[in-house]
Amino acid sequence: MHRPLSPFGSRHVTCVTIGMWCLVGVFAAAPVRLSAQQLVPKRVLTTGPAPGCDLSPASTGQVARRDNVEARRLATVGQEAALLGDQTAARDAFVRAAVLNPGDERVAYDLARAHEELSDTTKAAAEYCRYLTLSPAGSEAADVRGRLLRLVPAASVKRAQDVQVAFRLGLALFDDARYDASARAFDDVVKNAPTSAEGFFNRGLARAGAGRREDALKDLEQFRAAASTVDDRVAVGRAIEVLRRPVYSPGVAFVRGVLPGFGQFYTRRPVLGVTALVLVAASSGFAFAQTTSETIVPYVDPNGVPAPYTRTTSERPYFAPAVGSAVVLSVAAAFEAVRFAQRSQRGASIVTRRGTNAANSSPGDLRFSLSPIFDDRGRTGLQMRARF
Repeated sequence: MHRPLSPFGSRHVTCVTIGMWCLVGVFAAAPVRLSAQQLVPKRVLTTGPAPGCDLSPASTGQVARRDNVEARRLATVGQEAALLGDQTAARDAFVRAAVLNPGDERVAYDLARAHEELSDTTKAAAEYCRYLTLSPAGSEAADVRGRLLRLVPAASVKRAQDVQVAFRLGLALFDDARYDASARAFDDVVKNAPTSAEGFFNRGLARAGAGRREDALKDLEQFRAAASTVDDRVAVGRAIEVLRRPVYSPGVAFVRGVLPGFGQFYTRRPVLGVTALVLVAASSGFAFAQTTSETIVPYVDPNGVPAPYTRTTSERPYFAPAVGSAVVLSVAAAFEAVRFAQRSQRGASIVTRRGTNAANSSPGDLRFSLSPIFDDRGRTGLQMRARF
């Protein structure tokens, strides 16, 4: 009577089984999720003090007002010249006063009026903008804004309005998870308001959400260089570190994982890949291993003379368990590579997605598990569960 061979009945099958459990242990020990630096887009765009005024690289605190006696004297001389109608002399006096005391908003206003009287609208607009930068709520702020509307070209005013429209559009598309379109909207913001750091920040997040990690890195580096607060620089620095981590495609991992161990090679874990490849190769080799047995068959010839002979039999007793082990290991390695690739993508996201489900999972998320099973005859195996 033939008895079915147990997987534990031979050393080679036992070795393959032990190797299988080693791989399962490695898969189970892998962390489920990597931490990420989650960022949200900026909701306010910092622009110049008025349409047509570019954002000044120096803030009011960086241009200190100086108590300079000579500057006060020159300002008085300029005001007297302006009252007498000598706008050229007034302008020259105010220019020298502004050099000595660049933080005095009153000098900036008087100089702008002198330029305007001399029909030098470009320099007049620049000085009016400087006034608003130094004193956005000053006593002459309303008058300055009204004069700027007359001096600044209509194209500049429209460009400033278009920047705000593009910024709001980019935010709406980002909130709707349309990251490619959002990045294109923020392209217009960056192009027309290059000194506004929020445009680079939001475009970086949109590009990261669309999977354009290298482009996102450039934008976030640009923002970090211009960030005004330490908290922003630290948060963006952490996000940049996350973006620099390697990210793998689950689809590529699965296709390459069709060949045992190649999914692990793709995800840069050669030791695990070699282990899977060797175990599958060993299982495949054992499947074709033959055993030979000799049996003495009694025989009596027609003359009544006993003439026993030897019958040689060859068989592959381990074909089924070895092939089964090879298949299980191959499938397990392929799905593990997919799981690792998906985990790398989840851990590398810097975009805070709206909604609980969106935060905890991603489209096409794959749930994969391996568990041992035993039957009443003492045989063992693996049960795989995958949910797409």
